Amino acid sequence: MGYLETLKNITKDKKKKNENLILLLVLLVILLISMNYIFKDEKKSKENLVSQKLEENKESTNNDIENKIANILNQISGVTDISVIINYSNAGKNEYAYDTKEIINDDGNTTSIEKTIAYNNENGNKVAITSIEYLPQVEGVIIVGNGLSSSENKQKIATAVGNLLGVASYKVQVFNK
Repeated sequence: MGYLETLKNITKDKKKKNENLILLLVLLVILLISMNYIFKDEKKSKENLVSQKLEENKESTNNDIENKIANILNQISGVTDISVIINYSNAGKNEYAYDTKEIINDDGNTTSIEKTIAYNNENGNKVAITSIEYLPQVEGVIIVGNGLSSSENKQKIATAVGNLLGVASYKVQVFNK
């Protein structure tokens, strides 16, 4: 009952009532600002997690390309046990699709635009929608294998891999094991 009596006494005095309302408004503003920072940090951490997963996918994709090239080169007559390493100058880049939300005043003017990364649900996981994917730029390739002692085989492999990856054949080095 002590709390109720205190609240009744506060509401009786008009000066204290105004002071308490101002104090309440200040506390609400502080609460809203702190909530904004909390939710903004959560959005950033989600976006960082998405970009980290995408980087992991790029690395596995790069390893897949090396394995595919090695597998196809191992099928060449007289060539066996091929290993391929590709050096990239950058990791590539993705541009993501965004959901935009415009907040409009009563007078019809746009006050702000909120952009968030658009996601698809794949097997219960959120996956960012990529609008443009820039592939990493190949700087050089090293190929090592058995049966690559002849300069003719080296040149054929360097030309084939260079054409496949879109690099000059001098950037493809071929060595015999």
